[in-house]
Amino acid sequence: MCKQIHVSQKSTRHGHWVSFESDPYLTAVKRAIRYRCTPCIENLYRQLMEGKPEIELGHAFNCWKVVVVLNNEEECLNVLEKYQQKFLPSHHIRGRFGGKEEEGTKAIVVNADNEQERDALLSELRQCVNKANLNGQIFYSRACAYLYQEVLGGWHKWKEVTPIKHPEKVKEVIQRIKELLEIS
Repeated sequence: MCKQIHVSQKSTRHGHWVSFESDPYLTAVKRAIRYRCTPCIENLYRQLMEGKPEIELGHAFNCWKVVVVLNNEEECLNVLEKYQQKFLPSHHIRGRFGGKEEEGTKAIVVNADNEQERDALLSELRQCVNKANLNGQIFYSRACAYLYQEVLGGWHKWKEVTPIKHPEKVKEVIQRIKELLEIS
């Protein structure tokens, strides 16, 4: 049985991102957003609002993203097509592709629930980029680095409880979370 990568509609709320998954109903994407991502971001928000000097990362500590940065949407779709052809008969994948509005689609972000899955995805995506003869930057990061990194510094040094390194950025991150979660 050949699986396909299925995509959602493009979201323009916070950049231009399209979720994808090998399940046609995007069940794992929806479940992760509802039961993992949103509570994780709410946890960060709550701790920042309480003025905590350190952040208990919770789920964020074991949440991994494998990121492929390319030149445009066509290249992103090409890599996903290569992944679909080579790995989907035996794999499940979920993530998103897109970018900032002004820059257009330039990145694929694939979610991994543990280090073993992260390392496998990193290798598989590297193979797909190479097979497509593209030059892409491929790396992994922890959690929603664009939020956490602003106040905690680089994710490589995070512990399960990590002191805030950039308190001057707390208000900015709180505002970004409010917009993301639509909190007034």
